[in-house]
Amino acid sequence: MLDIDSTYQQEAQRLSNITFEPLSDSELSPTMEQQALNTLAKESLKNLSKFGGGDHEDVVKWLSDVEEVFTRTQLQSSNKYIAVESYLTDSAEKWFRANKSTIPDWSLFKIELVKAYKPSLHQLLLKMEQRMQLSNECVMDYYCDKIYLCSQVDPEMSFPMIIHYLTKGLKPSLIAHVIRRNPTTPNAFRVFAQDEEKILLTLNGFSYATTTEHYNYPIDNIDLDNQVNIIKRPINVNNQSFNRQHYQSAPQPLMNVPTTASSSSFNRADDPYRRSSSTSRQCYACHGFGHIAQYCPHRKNM
Repeated sequence: MLDIDSTYQQEAQRLSNITFEPLSDSELSPTMEQQALNTLAKESLKNLSKFGGGDHEDVVKWLSDVEEVFTRTQLQSSNKYIAVESYLTDSAEKWFRANKSTIPDWSLFKIELVKAYKPSLHQLLLKMEQRMQLSNECVMDYYCDKIYLCSQVDPEMSFPMIIHYLTKGLKPSLIAHVIRRNPTTPNAFRVFAQDEEKILLTLNGFSYATTTEHYNYPIDNIDLDNQVNIIKRPINVNNQSFNRQHYQSAPQPLMNVPTTASSSSFNRADDPYRRSSSTSRQCYACHGFGHIAQYCPHRKNM
């Protein structure tokens, strides 16, 4: 028993002398972050669009996108200059190969590329004026594109001119509401247009719900009408049959009463009660049946 206790105490003492060093987050985080950054950099470079120098391509915007991706991947200027050739195609690729000897670095490359492929002021102005908000396009997308085009035409364009071009391309359903609020800055224009856009979306939702209820209402109405008609018809039929029974069961006079010319012989002839009652009449003069004393054939003989 003593040996067991002593052994247990020795083992407990040994374990208490062991120090456990916790894992340091600072040692793992940089590695994990670097791996994540490398993955993002590869994806960004892979998805970067190429530039061919076509009329529909925007050289300034393309260069801005390229510069942003290269900076995010931590490329140095010398490496940017080497890497950019992989993203040139068609006319732009031919241009670079022909002028590579006179373009030694990245900075000069950007300047010369813009000179070669930047559209004229007339083309920029035409593109800006023709930019209209699409029917299914939100205000924010339209606003950002239009502001960019305005800056391309004139980097120092005044707020009133920017608002003028923004208004010209806005959806017709939004124009009147935005003008009524009289925005004085492009940002105020965006806020007012987005507010009205939200209101219209809400109203369209209400309109759709009301239309759905309107289309469903006649169906319920038809069922209700049928139920009402089912209830009404027996009442009308019973009333008519009651009237006919009441008319047919009305007692006839025992004596022939003088009638007006409007009395119809058709009614007397077709009335079965009249026929049955006329044959059952008894004459008090001759005591015969089928007539009364006033018209008794034996009256002269009596």
